[in-house]
Amino acid sequence: MGKFNTGTGIKDGKLVDAYIPHPKQVLFHKTFANEVLFGGSAGPGKSRALRAEALRWACTIPGLQIYLFRRTFPELEKNHIIPSQMEFPKDLGEYKSQARRWEFFNGSMLHFCHCQYEQDVFQYQGAEIHLLLIDELTTFTKFQYDYLRGRVRCTLPVPEKFKHKVPGIYCASNPGGVGHTFCRARWVDYARPMEVKRAPVLEGGMLRQYIPALLEDNPTLTSTDPGYRSRLEALPEPYRTAYLKGDWDIFIGQAFDFYYDYHVVKDHPVPSGAPVYMTFDWGFGAPFSVGWWYVDQDGRLIRFSEWYGWDGNQNKGLRLTDIEVADGINTREQAMGVLNVVQRIAGPDCFQKKPDYRGGGQGPSTAEIFSNRNLFLTAGDANRKLKIRQFRNRLMVPKDDKGNVVGRPMLQVFESCTQFIRTIPAISAMPSNPEDIDTTGEDHIYDECCHICMARPMNFDDTKLVLKPLSTILIDSLSKKQPDEEFGEYVASEVDAYEKAMGFGHREMELIYDRV
Repeated sequence: MGKFNTGTGIKDGKLVDAYIPHPKQVLFHKTFANEVLFGGSAGPGKSRALRAEALRWACTIPGLQIYLFRRTFPELEKNHIIPSQMEFPKDLGEYKSQARRWEFFNGSMLHFCHCQYEQDVFQYQGAEIHLLLIDELTTFTKFQYDYLRGRVRCTLPVPEKFKHKVPGIYCASNPGGVGHTFCRARWVDYARPMEVKRAPVLEGGMLRQYIPALLEDNPTLTSTDPGYRSRLEALPEPYRTAYLKGDWDIFIGQAFDFYYDYHVVKDHPVPSGAPVYMTFDWGFGAPFSVGWWYVDQDGRLIRFSEWYGWDGNQNKGLRLTDIEVADGINTREQAMGVLNVVQRIAGPDCFQKKPDYRGGGQGPSTAEIFSNRNLFLTAGDANRKLKIRQFRNRLMVPKDDKGNVVGRPMLQVFESCTQFIRTIPAISAMPSNPEDIDTTGEDHIYDECCHICMARPMNFDDTKLVLKPLSTILIDSLSKKQPDEEFGEYVASEVDAYEKAMGFGHREMELIYDRV
């Protein structure tokens, strides 16, 4: 305890806890910030630091109400309730099992809480949370975090020297899970590691800090269990990188491999004559999604614009009528100067009759309403098994046998398509079936994108035949000094192989050939 000079576990000048924090844990305890994420790899002592932080402030400020959360009760019990009963000195307070809380000598309380389901947060509606501690924050949704954050306030007479810390929010997490994207945006991408930066007023205006931590930052674990690192290194990817490095570009359960450096390109003019598509996923209470694409000369899908119908809250739609959405599409296409949309693809639900609540019976479908606005929809293929394969194949970064990147993926997006960039990396695979996605997440843009992937399919078995882009094949062939008939045969064979590999129809190949 002598190294821990911040007051944790001190009563009447006596040491009350054997916790001796390591350097990264000390930084967590001593930070001036009051909205903190202590994150990174497996094993740096994040959970232990959270309990120590709770005990510290419970003993320092009388009457403090501290809430410590894990997503499920079994995790809460295993990782915090049972350890606290072994760690916390009994002369400091008493654990009340029925209430699931520690009641300390000075009137402070530490409440152990869980929110397995989204709606579970509402049981804390009337709570006044002075200190909010959340372990494995990425297992919580953004809605859950924002709701609990809204309960953080303090009417206690906090000593002046502690007012920068109370009320406060202190979280710990590894990358991965349903909350990966919002955690990364809120802390990891918001400022440099260790930098304390004021959050925007609309996001609470607190002093925000991300403290990265690795296994090496916990010498207690590495010394008591020297084989732990070897077991982590033996894990397959992406588990090895996620657990060892705490890499926020890779997380467990991610359905799709998405890399900003490879999948995102700078905005640029749509090439003249390129086929242009519009894809649409309907939504009312949930967000709708509209995407605009062009196909480059190599058959690559480029998403150059989007319209995501949300109100800024995860999975909350704008509740626009079909007429309003159709008019919004026309307005945006006019502004973009997109006049050569060759196909508009939407989900099968857009072709179903809808109840006419004004007069009873069945009203027009979304497709019918759109057609009255000169927006003619084609039904997309909604095969769940095939569309996830097509989408993954399009996102694949081509590599050689040595793992070196040798080309661009066959699906890229403009950097202005921020909602695609935000939502696609956050989609999780089904734990019971990695060949399907977890539909409880924000999957509307994914569903919309799959329409064009299914309309322009790639052949899985023959992609190995695509050794170089079609444009390169044709240009290279022009430099070959061959008789005309041999040149023609060479081009035909290369194009046939490319067509087979990419799954293109004859007309699409003609268009590509003409542009080259």
